[in-house]
Amino acid sequence: IDDGDKKIVDLGECGKLETYPLFPGIILAFIDIDLENYDEVFIEEEVSSRFLEINHCLNGRYAYTVGDDEVIYFGKGDLCISIHYLTRTLPDFPLGYYSGLEIFIDVDLANEYIKGYIPNFDLVEFYEELENSNGYRLVRSNEKIDHVIGELYDVDERIKESYYKLKCIELLLFFSITNFVSNDNFSLSVKQVEIVESVKKDLISDLSSKITLDELATRYGISKTTLKNCFKEVYGKPIFKWRKEYKLDYACKLIEEDKLSISEISRKVGYASPSKFSQA
Repeated sequence: IDDGDKKIVDLGECGKLETYPLFPGIILAFIDIDLENYDEVFIEEEVSSRFLEINHCLNGRYAYTVGDDEVIYFGKGDLCISIHYLTRTLPDFPLGYYSGLEIFIDVDLANEYIKGYIPNFDLVEFYEELENSNGYRLVRSNEKIDHVIGELYDVDERIKESYYKLKCIELLLFFSITNFVSNDNFSLSVKQVEIVESVKKDLISDLSSKITLDELATRYGISKTTLKNCFKEVYGKPIFKWRKEYKLDYACKLIEEDKLSISEISRKVGYASPSKFSQA
């Protein structure tokens, strides 16, 4: 759907995308989707231009693969700056939903234009520095990011076009004076991600079963600390907090279906009595 410069991609029940051209070589996209399989909607193609991507997560979790054996996850409030050809989106969202924004920058096309606003900031140099490291910088949620980015999600229609441009310049101005820290301890190996996905399947295969961290760690030959850290990195929550919320979400769906009694549902999701289930 075209609405002036704004373009809307309607994904039906899966959500929608809204894109706004800001400057030559710079496009802002708002993403709001609810699905399990990213491949159902997006196909990434090779591009010849040198693209810089800036992703900010409003809700949900998002993942990139970097190289052959590195996976990075980011969630609510996090910001990821990445080189398009060095990072690839994983074909799923850990929480099944995602909303946020992405700024696409063709650095060769946009560089001289942005220098008119920020003379001392060179987009090409910024791109090449990132390219020569590991291709991305992940910035965890903080007050500065929340201030610069957060205001983009609720803007009066009458000033959207101008406001988006101002905030884009503000963000790049922020980059021009920021010494981004390394990405130590932010990434997981592909093997670790596979273990987390296997653990998740174990956690939901029988919701009435009791399962311990010791059992899971022994089953997959991993320390309890590493397992806890890896699971939280993928799903954004501690293992058993995530499982409790999953149980209750599932129970709500069963209640809406109205095919089982509350007692049956409480047993099905591992509660010894309807009263404990109701309390939870």
